[in-house]
Amino acid sequence: MSLKIVAACGNGMGTSMIIKLKVEKLMKELNIDASVEALSMGQSKSLTNSVDIIIASSHLTSEFVTNQKAKIVGVVNLMDENEIKSALNPVLAKLNVN
Repeated sequence: MSLKIVAACGNGMGTSMIIKLKVEKLMKELNIDASVEALSMGQSKSLTNSVDIIIASSHLTSEFVTNQKAKIVGVVNLMDENEIKSALNPVLAKLNVN
């Protein structure tokens, strides 16, 4: 199963690109087949029923509807690969891909 992951930020250009690169690296290290896309919050909010995971800065996660298909993951320090991994691990386990 190939995971669909969205990295979200306000405009879909800066922060989401950093998250995207870090998540792609992590998925490769974990040998998990995943496509990761960097999008704006507006674009991301419309995809909560069609992707597996949406990862964003913690202060943005409350903007998502949580009773949809997508698991919402918040991260405080976007430069910390260990924090991203720690935030994603429980979600990957729930999705049975870890």
